[in-house]
Amino acid sequence: MVPKRFDEGPPKPTKGSPLTLSCLSTRSSLWPRAPLLQVFYRDGQVVRGPQGSPQLLVPAVGVSHSDNYSCQVRSEGGAVQKSSTRHGVQGPSLGGVSVSKAPRAQVPLGDPIVLSCVFAMGTGPLSFSWHQEGSGSPLCTNSHLELSQAGDNDSGQYRCRVRDGDSVAESDPLNVTVLVPIANATITPSPLSHQVRAGDLVTLHCLVQVGSAPVTFTWLCDHQEVAQGPLLELGAVDVGHWGTYQCVATNQLGQDGHHVF
Repeated sequence: MVPKRFDEGPPKPTKGSPLTLSCLSTRSSLWPRAPLLQVFYRDGQVVRGPQGSPQLLVPAVGVSHSDNYSCQVRSEGGAVQKSSTRHGVQGPSLGGVSVSKAPRAQVPLGDPIVLSCVFAMGTGPLSFSWHQEGSGSPLCTNSHLELSQAGDNDSGQYRCRVRDGDSVAESDPLNVTVLVPIANATITPSPLSHQVRAGDLVTLHCLVQVGSAPVTFTWLCDHQEVAQGPLLELGAVDVGHWGTYQCVATNQLGQDGHHVF
């Protein structure tokens, strides 16, 4: 008797699906018909048998089941033994790893950040690690990354890495932006004086020291809107330009203003 082949079904196992390996043999006409026993090996080590069934069932295939399998057919007394060649089985690899953000990818300064590592394929045991672009060591080794208060340095790209045995998969980067409120808006006149003479060319510049883009600027004169943008060009001034000018700088989180005469 000679094992003709080591058969696998289904041909491409998927995560969690059963896998059946069959030890197929032909019986020599020179040997009497007698019960045969099958032994299954994984990388040379016995994993099942001796048994009367010619099949090895793996209930749920994972990455850890990837290896070389073989079978041996023997007579009940062990007088006759024939072995198959090794058959490579490739289990499913990790896949579909991504990062989800709760509840949004833009976070106000001081708010919590919660990131979750989501994967479509993979079997346990799984290990996780979180990485921020430009940071050498992992941030944490859980399936969730939680930052209780978002700081200025927490803006950036985040990835999660999942390991399933010898298989490793990494997510695409998720960009997290920490939004900073507008603060310290100032008006700088050109020329640098609050008192000008008739005919002088005057331009007012509105600047913010702190605040996340985009920032919009609104100019008011005696509480009436007169212009938009960071520059207010008054040109050659006369008595009609007299008044209190205010620049209001605004972003997603609020506004800040500054007055100048």
